[in-house]
Parts: sequence; C-alpha cells; structure tokens
Amino acid sequence: MSHEMEVLPALSGGQTMEAQTRGETEVQISTAKKYPRSIEKFRKDARGMATIDEDTAASCFYAVPRDGKKIEGPSVRLAEIVSVCYGNLRVVRRVIGEDDRFVTCAAYCWDIENNVTQASEVRRRITKKDGSRYSDDMINNTINAGLAIAGRNATFATVPRSYINDIYEDCKKAARGTIATLATRRGKAMEW
Repeated sequence: MSHEMEVLPALSGGQTMEAQTRGETEVQISTAKKYPRSIEKFRKDARGMATIDEDTAASCFYAVPRDGKKIEGPSVRLAEIVSVCYGNLRVVRRVIGEDDRFVTCAAYCWDIENNVTQASEVRRRITKKDGSRYSDDMINNTINAGLAIAGRNATFATVPRSYINDIYEDCKKAARGTIATLATRRGKAMEW
C-alpha cells in the first residue's frame, strides 16, 4: 500500500491575506447571527452611557454657527457610544488622500448582523487663511477630526436615526442639568 501526499499549491501573499480576511469575515457574520442585538438593550445602554453626567451628555451634541445660522446635531461622542452599544457593528476609518490644501478621510460602517454598509468621506482644509500649510501637528489634529467626523457620519447612516433621536434629545436635557446642579455648574464656569 503506498502513501502519497497531495501537494497543495503555495498561496501567494495576496491570496493568503484574502483567505485570512474571508475567514475573519465569516467568523464575524456567524458570531453576529449567533448573538443578535437587542434594540431595547441598545437603547437602554446607549441612553445610560450618554446621560451618565452633564459633561458626557453635553459632549453628545454640537452646535456651530454657519452663515448666520446655528447647525446642530449628534456628535462624534454620541456616535462612539452608539457604535459601542449597538453590537455587531464595525467602523473602519482611514485617510484616503492628501494634497497641498486638503486631506480626505473616509469611514466605513458595517452592520454585520443585517449586512448593511455605509461609507462617508470628509474633506478637511489643511491651509491657513493666507494659503500656507498647517504645521505637521495641526495637520495631524485635522486628520484626527476628519476621521472622527467620517466615522460619525457613517455610523449615523448605518444605525437607524429613529433609534437615536430620543437618546439625542435626552442628552440635551441632561446637559442642561437641574436646579440642584445649577450652583455646581455656575462654580465650574466661574472657575474656568
């Protein structure tokens, strides 16, 4: 009786990486199907985390003046809380371009359980008003902000806004505080 071994062709580096990525993806999908999210738990956990104190609640929304109007919405911090609490969600951010004046950041948000993916690109200026380039440190800060904003946008495009709206409103209420916390907030403001 002869024993022959089948010789398998060697995989190239690209094929190995592809096989590994495919394996990781299949594990994520099967895990998501095995442990499906609970919307009720998500909403409870996200609300609890976002409104744990006034400072955290205040960090969950933004308001900025633009062209004489106030633009407001859920912030990067709320998107981070949502992505942590939602479950079976993967957010990937990266710089996809840079030239003399702008950096372009992208984020991809994948709801593994429902197989829905949304992407967002954000372009940020890296020059001063006089046209000169920011310092390396300021460019790095601008890139980090662009990555965070792209991640926020992709997350809120993936997770239904109807799940987030009341949490967002609760954050605004919690940030205002109560009469009991007014003296503490006034003291912090004066100290600052």
